[in-house]
Amino acid sequence: MRVGLRIVGASAAVGVLTIGVLSRLMMFLFARLNPDADGVTSDDGFEMGTFTVAGSLNLALVGLLFGLLSGVLYLVLEPLLIGPTTFQTVSLSVGAGVVGAANLIHSDGRDFTLLEPLWLTVGLCTLLPILHVAAVDLSARRIRSTRNAGRRSASPVLGWPLRAGLAVLFVLAASSLVADVNALNG
Repeated sequence: MRVGLRIVGASAAVGVLTIGVLSRLMMFLFARLNPDADGVTSDDGFEMGTFTVAGSLNLALVGLLFGLLSGVLYLVLEPLLIGPTTFQTVSLSVGAGVVGAANLIHSDGRDFTLLEPLWLTVGLCTLLPILHVAAVDLSARRIRSTRNAGRRSASPVLGWPLRAGLAVLFVLAASSLVADVNALNG
């Protein structure tokens, strides 16, 4: 139980760093590359190109909450991981990155129709959740190794159907992401 709480706590800190800080830097880059979008209200209700303390604190809070959720989800999904450690980290991170990007990127809003270059915008919005989940996984592994607490394995009866469901979720998210990017390309 204590190891799980430490993992969730570490994940919250990772969320502040990745979602709070890295997304703020990403937005700064987008603002510099797209001066025409300066002052436009984003899909999330923020004024593009404007950096405020309140906006930065809001992102840090969102990162904290997202990190807490990520830590809990990690503890739920961790028993389903299979294969060598590197494969586990990559598959979990890329899977979450594609699902996260599919939820972030959409062709009917202002954010991705105004911000250019599209490849960089889509790439960074996909890379951010990948980095977040990889950092959550690595911090959880570090906590487990310092506490000598091994991870649980999924029940053979439930493990494979759950893995299959996650694979379907990944395919659906990837299809949605590809469709949105194609629509944005025009």
